Amino acid sequence: MAIALALLALPLSAANATTLRVTLQLPITAPFGQNLLFFKDRVEQASGGDITVEIYPNAQLYTDKEVPAAVATGQIEMGVAFTNRLAGLIPAIEVFSVPFLFDTQERVFAATAQGSPVRGPLDEAMTARGMRPLWWQPYGFAIIMADTPVRRPEDLKGLKIRTFGKAYEQLISSLGGAATNIPGSEQYLAYERGTVDGGMTGVMGVKDRKLYQVLETITDANVAAIEAVVLINERVWQGLDADEQKIVAEAAAAAEADINAKIGSILADSIAAAEEGGMEVVRLTDADRTAWQEATRPLWDRFRADTGDLGGQLMDAAEAIRAETAGR
Repeated sequence: MAIALALLALPLSAANATTLRVTLQLPITAPFGQNLLFFKDRVEQASGGDITVEIYPNAQLYTDKEVPAAVATGQIEMGVAFTNRLAGLIPAIEVFSVPFLFDTQERVFAATAQGSPVRGPLDEAMTARGMRPLWWQPYGFAIIMADTPVRRPEDLKGLKIRTFGKAYEQLISSLGGAATNIPGSEQYLAYERGTVDGGMTGVMGVKDRKLYQVLETITDANVAAIEAVVLINERVWQGLDADEQKIVAEAAAAAEADINAKIGSILADSIAAAEEGGMEVVRLTDADRTAWQEATRPLWDRFRADTGDLGGQLMDAAEAIRAETAGR
């Protein structure tokens, strides 16, 4: 009886409080973690505490491969998923992993802008599968790490390379390497133990995961754009009232603008951290870059063939963005 009376005495806001748990692969101190804290503060302040955001970093709850299913099925309310980990459900989302398609930050921003002809159809496809995108997070560009310098495509021949998605597996295999798919949270140990000779990751990951401690070189090649999407379970979203949806959506838009504004300095800081940690940074010449582009161009056609109408639609949009930004 006393418990029942105590519950009746709770303020209505406390009784109706909503908790949104978010799973994250990276440390809370990493840019993605700080971006989630930005979102959390905005939501909790705007809702007067009626909506609480709980962040679970360092893959405490799910590995990167498990996040999409966990969010879509409602095992967790929210999660940060890298786009290539969504490719099992939406193959065309790996358009960002097509080598040298989005090779400048300007092109990436154009593709990931709200409602763009690249992002728009992908947002719709994710929502249709039970996970609504709240905002996108840039993770910089895919880079190649190894114990020996990788300057030209032929330098990958015979090397066992950690990858994280079908497109990167195809890239490494097409250039004579052996691709091994390893979750992001497990790659440090894989390098430390010599399970692989090197790996692909986002440039931010070198600093966030202290990979400069276990590998010798980093090739700063802007191979492909790495993007993550902050997802919310669609049933959870529909369970929020209109005011709550507005609070969450506005906080998400602000969080996206915040990380986009900071990404340039974040990437420069990540490269600097790699050098300070003792890594040799291989910077490509124009001739090197041309060699990479020519060696990987067949993968553009392969992507179109593998991903159907949506993939073709996104490639057309991407090539239009490239044409608009040529020479800039």
